[in-house]
Amino acid sequence: MLFIGFSSWSQDTVTKPVTKEYFRIYYIAPGAIGKNVLAKANEGKYGTGLAVTLYTYQKFHFFIGYEISKYDVTNASLAGNIQTTWISNAYIGALYKISVAKNIDVNPRFTVGYFGVNQRQDGNNYGKQFGPAFSPGADIDYKLAGNFRVFVGVNYTLAFPETHTNKGYQSFFGTIQQFNIVAGVKF
Repeated sequence: MLFIGFSSWSQDTVTKPVTKEYFRIYYIAPGAIGKNVLAKANEGKYGTGLAVTLYTYQKFHFFIGYEISKYDVTNASLAGNIQTTWISNAYIGALYKISVAKNIDVNPRFTVGYFGVNQRQDGNNYGKQFGPAFSPGADIDYKLAGNFRVFVGVNYTLAFPETHTNKGYQSFFGTIQQFNIVAGVKF
């Protein structure tokens, strides 16, 4: 009976399709919104991200990741005499896979991260700020072959980098909002 039970179990696991993806590499079209220094004095240029799935449970995927985006300063009177603002976000998160067609999944997700703002000019740093960030978002992926998928999505990020400024300017410099469009591959 043990032999039959183990044999049946092993056959069942072999025939199940593998639906996990472990790595996500993506391009970011960064955007800033709201009444804050990033939105009013910077223009998003490009970014990139990488995420690694650590654990899956049914349709939930738990992952860690890192993103970095470049913004060009457009208003020196608000952002200072610098050329670029680099935004980074190291995060942990979860997503839930919802199958909507044979090869298409919608993936709502939520991340919590450690957000960084780094202002630079000519290779010199002119200030770094760090703080917590929260990011809901979603993507749609299309399965091409096996576990290889392409995806597009959107992410909203609300971040609170630590800022030492007059209380009247605290929300302008200490609350950052991003709305990013992402596209990439999963495998």
